[in-house]
Amino acid sequence: MSTNKFHLVAALGAAFTWTLSAETVSVKSPDGANEIRVNTEPNLSCEILRNGKRLSGPNAIALTLAGKGTLGIAPKLQGTKDTSCKGKVVATPVYKKASIDELAQSKRLIFEDDWGIDLTARDDGVAYRFFTSMNGRIKVVDETAEVAFADASQCVYAAFNNGGGENDPLQCSWEGVYERRTVEAAPTDSAKNIWYAPLTFEFNGAAMCVTETDLRDYAGWNYVRDAQDAKKLVGVFARYPKKTRFYDWQMKYTDHPTRYQRVQSREAFIAGTDGERTFPWRVFMLADSTAKLVEADIVYALASPSVIGDDDWIKPGKVAWDWWNRWNVIGVDFRAGCNTKTYEYFIDFAKKTGVEYVIFDEGWSKHLQIFEFNPEVDVPHLVKYANERGVGIILWAAWAQFLGREEEVAAHYAKMGVKGFKIDFMDRDDQAMVNFLEKMAAVAARHKLLIDYHGMYKPSGIQRRYPNVLNFEGVHGLEQCKWSQACGEYMPVKDCTLVFTRMLAGPMDYTPGAMRNILRKEWRPTPATPGAPGTRVHQMALMTLFEAPLQMLCDSPSQYLANQECFNFMSQVPTTWDDTKALGGEMDGYAALARRKGEAWYAAAICGWNKKTIAINTSFLGAGDWNAEIFADGVNADRDATDYAHKTVTVHAGQKLPVKFAPGGGWTARFTRK
Repeated sequence: MSTNKFHLVAALGAAFTWTLSAETVSVKSPDGANEIRVNTEPNLSCEILRNGKRLSGPNAIALTLAGKGTLGIAPKLQGTKDTSCKGKVVATPVYKKASIDELAQSKRLIFEDDWGIDLTARDDGVAYRFFTSMNGRIKVVDETAEVAFADASQCVYAAFNNGGGENDPLQCSWEGVYERRTVEAAPTDSAKNIWYAPLTFEFNGAAMCVTETDLRDYAGWNYVRDAQDAKKLVGVFARYPKKTRFYDWQMKYTDHPTRYQRVQSREAFIAGTDGERTFPWRVFMLADSTAKLVEADIVYALASPSVIGDDDWIKPGKVAWDWWNRWNVIGVDFRAGCNTKTYEYFIDFAKKTGVEYVIFDEGWSKHLQIFEFNPEVDVPHLVKYANERGVGIILWAAWAQFLGREEEVAAHYAKMGVKGFKIDFMDRDDQAMVNFLEKMAAVAARHKLLIDYHGMYKPSGIQRRYPNVLNFEGVHGLEQCKWSQACGEYMPVKDCTLVFTRMLAGPMDYTPGAMRNILRKEWRPTPATPGAPGTRVHQMALMTLFEAPLQMLCDSPSQYLANQECFNFMSQVPTTWDDTKALGGEMDGYAALARRKGEAWYAAAICGWNKKTIAINTSFLGAGDWNAEIFADGVNADRDATDYAHKTVTVHAGQKLPVKFAPGGGWTARFTRK
């Protein structure tokens, strides 16, 4: 036994239940439905089960450390410890529910040579992670993290990166379109192609989403298909950056910070890190149906708790956005554009309509110079003008502008009165980037600044540790409609898919709310006056459907004022919630859910391009009669996508409400007690 192990045993004493080496260790969820089994012989692997049916496995598990070999090859189990949480309700300052229950059955497995794995099983999924108890620093050369199946034809919904900077697919915007494929159809070349989390799998009577959480001081988990085994996905992790250069919009390298920092070469290891630590959780979200996955809390529950202390200053809300609509306001006596007068108009609009924030996207500063203002935009005046009216200003900037001067930038703009930053173009998930994002979040929290991380990978737990990080991109969002003809074919369909894939990892900065609503056959991108394929109510429904504590309103104030009835409803939809309930869905067909804020319930549903009729079961209301304000596709929405019907009716809890979607349609409602 090593010296470290001797001290560990002595310290824990009777807290451990030492067992003889066992070939299989099993942990089941409190409700008995979910199970993770770990096999320790001959090498470490795990199996994932739902209601006794194996969904995945055996999945090889290993961690290769420089100078220490591979943890997981012929491991010697010394003992286990029950680390179960019997049930602890934890308040959530910024989330889709007011609180979560940490109830779980868990075990810690201790192996020789100062390492082990943690297993946990909750009613919404299972997970495992490595931990090490070693002195000094260690270097992780590789990690084996498989997702294997009995059949290569197993269906998976996945987003896909093809290419990337320096022929590196792990330098990307994480904005792929989720597609339905078989496991055997996954790419096998990690030098060119990868799939990335979350991945959602459908089985007969079960659903599983694979992702990660508590990603800290490490690289993100991505996937390719095993070249020798068509039934198996294997983990891919970006190596640590060795050589980097700044890179501008014109695809030219420079020695000065611009828009990007591209990795030109990488080290032969994933991470250099502390020898005594836990590693990210490998999460398998589980439910009886794909729709029920939206209620899962496992990503948030397993993330590290908040470290920022007082969080009363964190104010989620809606944002009037300028970039998507290209500052296009009309009926005014000034020239619209990226200038002081236009931003005053945006601020006045936000004040009038109760929108909490206005963002200054790219253009407020001189070209990528974060301390130099565009002469046409009087930023100090506008920040003061906004604060006097109870409106917060959020500034966009490329992440390279913060690199190495995070404290200086945050302190300067916090003193000015800015409320937060939208930070863009990170486009990586290696250890260096993961650490930058945590450092930036910590610096921002000290200065009471909000963060919206754009141009980045999926949420992986940082939103719990730093609740001032309100939103993340990593999604094929509405901005694509400014330039893509293909959006007209797939966008409403993929909106449904996002509910059961990307959104399961956490908030997403999709930027909904377009008022120019266009039929499939009439779709064409118009960058200066953008619209969205699908109906008006489809866009309205996304306000409730898509989780976004900082919700960008994509269209211009002029469009919203011209469509006041619709906007009045949208502007009142909360951005954080006290409860979330699944109402049904089909991956490419429709999605429906309900969310509660205080005593009011909001419900929303959307469909793809196929006409569809469903029924919304209002049993989530509990009991009694309710007033329901409903927006639905108009009878002529298949002729003019802006057509909608608006009514208020009395609904008895449990009553089923018929919903008849137009192609690309939507439905949304607010319920208040009578």
